[in-house]
Amino acid sequence: MDILVFTAGFTLIALASKQMGTTFQKTGLPLISMFLLTGVVAGPYVLGMISKEAVANLGFVDEISLGFIAFAAGAELYLKELKSKLQTIAWITVGLVIFTFTLSSITFYLISAHIPFMTTMPPVAKAAVAILAGAILVARSPSSAIAIVNELRAKGPFTQTALGVTVIMDVVVIVLFSANSSIADALLTGVRVNLGFVLLLVFEIGGSLIFGFGVSKILLRIIRLPVPPLLKTIFILATGYFVFALSAGIRHYTHNRFVVEFLFEPLLICMVAGFLVSNTSRFRDEFLKILNDIGPVIYTAFFTLTGASLSLDVLAATWQVAVVLFLVRITAVFFGSFVGGSLAGNPARVNSMSWMAYITQAGVGLGLAKDVVVAFPAFGTPFATIIISVIILNQLVGPPLFKLAIKLMKEDHPKSEGNPFGGAKKTIIFGVDGQASALALSLMSQEWEVTLAMNGQAVPAENFQEMEVVHFSRISRDELERIQCHKAGAIVTMLSDEQNYKICEIAYENFGSQTLIARINDRFNTARFQTLGVLIVDPSTAIVGLLDHFVRSPAAASLLMGMHKERNVVDLRIQNPDLSGLALRDFRLPFDLIIMSVRRRGVLFVPHGFTRLEAGDLVTVLGSKKSIAELALRFGVNRKEAMLQMVKKATARELQDEIPVHNEVRKLINVTSPPDRFDVLVAKSQVIDLKKQMDKHAFFKLAAKAMSAPLEVPDGELFHLLCKREDEMTTVLSPGLAVPHVIIEGQDKFSVLLVRCKKGIEFSSSQPLVYAAFVLIGSRDQRNFHLQALSAIARIVMEPGFEKKWMRAKDKHALKQMILSADRQRNV
Repeated sequence: MDILVFTAGFTLIALASKQMGTTFQKTGLPLISMFLLTGVVAGPYVLGMISKEAVANLGFVDEISLGFIAFAAGAELYLKELKSKLQTIAWITVGLVIFTFTLSSITFYLISAHIPFMTTMPPVAKAAVAILAGAILVARSPSSAIAIVNELRAKGPFTQTALGVTVIMDVVVIVLFSANSSIADALLTGVRVNLGFVLLLVFEIGGSLIFGFGVSKILLRIIRLPVPPLLKTIFILATGYFVFALSAGIRHYTHNRFVVEFLFEPLLICMVAGFLVSNTSRFRDEFLKILNDIGPVIYTAFFTLTGASLSLDVLAATWQVAVVLFLVRITAVFFGSFVGGSLAGNPARVNSMSWMAYITQAGVGLGLAKDVVVAFPAFGTPFATIIISVIILNQLVGPPLFKLAIKLMKEDHPKSEGNPFGGAKKTIIFGVDGQASALALSLMSQEWEVTLAMNGQAVPAENFQEMEVVHFSRISRDELERIQCHKAGAIVTMLSDEQNYKICEIAYENFGSQTLIARINDRFNTARFQTLGVLIVDPSTAIVGLLDHFVRSPAAASLLMGMHKERNVVDLRIQNPDLSGLALRDFRLPFDLIIMSVRRRGVLFVPHGFTRLEAGDLVTVLGSKKSIAELALRFGVNRKEAMLQMVKKATARELQDEIPVHNEVRKLINVTSPPDRFDVLVAKSQVIDLKKQMDKHAFFKLAAKAMSAPLEVPDGELFHLLCKREDEMTTVLSPGLAVPHVIIEGQDKFSVLLVRCKKGIEFSSSQPLVYAAFVLIGSRDQRNFHLQALSAIARIVMEPGFEKKWMRAKDKHALKQMILSADRQRNV
């Protein structure tokens, strides 16, 4: 009966804690800090709303929460998304574990004389407590790190590495704590540390792993049950509680029946189970959704009860100890991350700032502290109070430092920068009627940059004061360039059919606009527009078609028409090379989002779980605006790093000599405007527009012949150099793009050749056909300009829609103009 009363009272306090956390979150304070504070205020040392007896009787809340935290920690470790950074993550993790555990343990032991409950302990017992503290202080906070990344919309190698280390550290710290817990138990009970003890420790950890495998099978059976999600959630939480109860039961039984006790660490068991469900089953998404949905409730209850259980009398006497441990931990994190990053080969600037990403602590650290209370009741409560105090300091200081590090690395993407979905969101609408202005206003509400273009005799511009309006006197290439049509992601024509067709034809042949849309007046003109790849809206049939869709699929039609404001349908371009080759079933999507279609190299198809993503894919997604923005960030790319990798790959052989090019390339990419010499060379360059498919040797013969005269080098020699270079290392830098380049003898020689092949050049049977090639040949004294030219090309080809624009260009002149007019000023 008392438990029911305590539970009911605590539930009311937890609800108040949630409300306070949500209210004060606007101040920038972490949610869990407010939960802890609420627990402290409501606890036995302040208002007394939660008594010490209540805290003791509510221990089951801790055990349920700890099981959940361990499940979540294991599920977050998704290896397929970390594979590209595993070496760097491994080195930094090793550095952090060694420095943090060693320095924290030694410090805790040395200051034990100032900790009341340790003053009378023998040295062996002090060592046992110290290694427990050292293990817990190794922990990080994935939830806090992920919240900061989402808030700043951070994306890039630094952010990816920081998240990877943070997630893996939780796994490492649970294993480390499991081992240290057994060692501490042995030291406190007087068990000799010998070969038998080592075997016992191996048995306990191995047994925990086996138990974790068994629990993962139980979780999978629960997820498969044909019951509502709420019941599945209850069963999963009950499973976590059962693991803790079983572990305690085994420990108690073996302690009474045998010389030694068996401690199968419940946190490690649950973590292994969560990891296996997430990485080895097809129920990963459903499992993560259940954890995500119940997470706020669990964290509110757990952190509030943790705050209530803090021994403020101990805290008042040991706050200096907490501050010392906090400062020592920051020092250890700095040295650990710097040494680990250096061993991984990261730049010194990155290593000097990476420590700021690893200060935060929360769920797992608090969970381990509470686990000590359960496992070592003799000193667990005062010990947990000190550790929790350090965690609170870390949680207050850590998030602002992580934010600062991301900003210094320029990997934040504030919403104020505009388009959260990537790619060009500028559109130009040719039209003067109400539909044109209504379309403009609708797109502007979706954060599109809209220009309304009208002829000089149309409706006065005052009628369209809420949008940008430009006038054109005639339809010509020069006039369309003047109103920035060549930079628009979409062009919508709502004039007469002849005017619409002329605009679309110029845009198709000269600008390669990503999207052309025309409202036609005579359906017999449909074929003309279709040859240009124009999306056609026929008013005479559009209403009938729309009504037909509403009859056959009202839900889908409502979504596509935007009648459900909380859902949106958008196209996103995958520009992140780390996603190439990842199967869709292995890609963790936001829970309320689905991928409807994929367009790859002009081919549209409906994907399935085994479809592998490729950089450059245009993906149509349906979901909430928040989830779409999150996915767009993951599809995006740190342009500077991607360009660096592209140029480094291109210069892997002949340009390096004795001097590394890494730093030179970074400096060149940081320059927003490439040298004028590149434009001059492109203007003088030859252009080859191939009409048939060919292999690389036939292509190299054509290129050598074309570049022989300008360089004053026999075409046979150039052909041999190009083939040799390709045999050493491919010059295909991304799907569809190749930059063959070689060094020749002589002085002051450099030439550029632009090549398009719609049918494709086969460089290798294992690679996609190449449709765009930039051939660069120069003498050795032109090494620096060689790098500058490669950097300029990288800027051009990474612009959204490059492939489509390149393939649509009307002729050789349009191809050259496309390179010369490319927006290379864009900040990377």
